[in-house]
Amino acid sequence: MEISTEQLSKWAKQIYDIATAHGWHEQPNSPEHYMCLIMTEMAEAVEADRNSRRADLETFDRKMTHLDGSDECFKEMYKRYIKGSIEEEFADVVIRLLDMANDIHGDKMIWVGFYPWGARFNSRKSFSENAWYFIKEVLNYGYMNITDSVFYVYEWAEYLGIDLTWHIETKMKYNSLRTYKHGGKKY
Repeated sequence: MEISTEQLSKWAKQIYDIATAHGWHEQPNSPEHYMCLIMTEMAEAVEADRNSRRADLETFDRKMTHLDGSDECFKEMYKRYIKGSIEEEFADVVIRLLDMANDIHGDKMIWVGFYPWGARFNSRKSFSENAWYFIKEVLNYGYMNITDSVFYVYEWAEYLGIDLTWHIETKMKYNSLRTYKHGGKKY
């Protein structure tokens, strides 16, 4: 697993700042609010799996290499080749977890690190069974739960051959380029 607790802290602050700049922290958000949004991202990952929707990174990379590289070009290529994929939805799950961590715990967030007795992704279970286990048993807003949730998704992504770090950073860039409240969403 290629993620450090220092990186998680850095991302949590960056993600929170991006969300704040886009209007997502104008009102206080409860832990339950975040948990519901994280559940919806996991449900979107299940839908992506049901539809065999994977990111087309080869085409994305090729187009980005040959096109002008502008922010508008990046957003368009992201929408065409990554949006709605399992990879994007896993990144969204982690992004929401990190936003919640920073909003609820701020600088006091303690990333407990990966520990062997924590919740583990189970390769013998189906995609939907792992999603349900994540929602039912892993997801919560305490320090250990947030850390465990992030590492669970990382382990699952690794099993599926997903470079989750790349997808998180790419989605953060995409989110930073989006319009205020993403064009009028309530939350």
